[in-house]
Amino acid sequence: MQPNIFSRQPPSFRSFIIAVITCLVVLFFDWRMPYVIQPARDVLYAAYNPIYALASYPVLSREWLNQQTKSEAQLRRENTAMQAELLQAQVRLQKLSELSAENTRLRGLLDTPLIIDGRMEIAEVIGTDADPLRHIIIINRGSTDHLKVGQTVLDDKGIMGQIINVYPHSSRVMLLSDKEHSLSVRLERTGMRAIVSGTGDLGRLKMEYVPTSANIQVGDKVFSSGLGEHFPAGYAVGTVAKIKRHNSGEFAEIDVTPSAQLATGHHVVVLFSESLAKEQPYADR
Repeated sequence: MQPNIFSRQPPSFRSFIIAVITCLVVLFFDWRMPYVIQPARDVLYAAYNPIYALASYPVLSREWLNQQTKSEAQLRRENTAMQAELLQAQVRLQKLSELSAENTRLRGLLDTPLIIDGRMEIAEVIGTDADPLRHIIIINRGSTDHLKVGQTVLDDKGIMGQIINVYPHSSRVMLLSDKEHSLSVRLERTGMRAIVSGTGDLGRLKMEYVPTSANIQVGDKVFSSGLGEHFPAGYAVGTVAKIKRHNSGEFAEIDVTPSAQLATGHHVVVLFSESLAKEQPYADR
């Protein structure tokens, strides 16, 4: 009787030998006849997939969290950078808007349809008088620019006022709305002459010494007449805004809205011409 080689071996050794023989058989069939092993392989792969997924979950979760953290930090950095760029663009846009508006104002001054016969000087408003009851502005041109007391100052809409003090690098200009200011005017529609004075209100002038029976209407255009040679003739002063006639009074109360931007003007023109300080003849229209 042949002795059994497994009879005296421990169970673990027998299991090892059986496993080795099984592996060798499987390897042989996989090498020589793979179509026999393939169905079993597919079944094993399908059974092991959930185990693989569960085993890889901690690693995938850590990678996903790292990616999310990096993405959030990157988004914050990009958001901060974009906000900074947006702020810079808005600042540049504000500057461009101001430059565009200033360019428009300067073009309006240079292309003004007002009658200009002689040299002019463009100046910038740099301040106002310290007295709140006076309507006086300060411009950045003075005696070094050959400015003199009495010169007319206007913007692209009409007369603003007149120079009353000249310093080396600046001048003071009394606006039409100042209570101490007045000038001779005429109505465009009828040619009637009158006096327009300041009221202390930047948006309102008053026309004085006009009879209640005078031919004047709301909307009439008012121009400088040139009388007195303080202002050149033919420049816009304002528009008649309100007329109040009194039956018992000799003169009417007439409000005139100034043409020039007395409250918001930033650039002005100083006229040098003396030949314009002569009344222009009225022509019927």
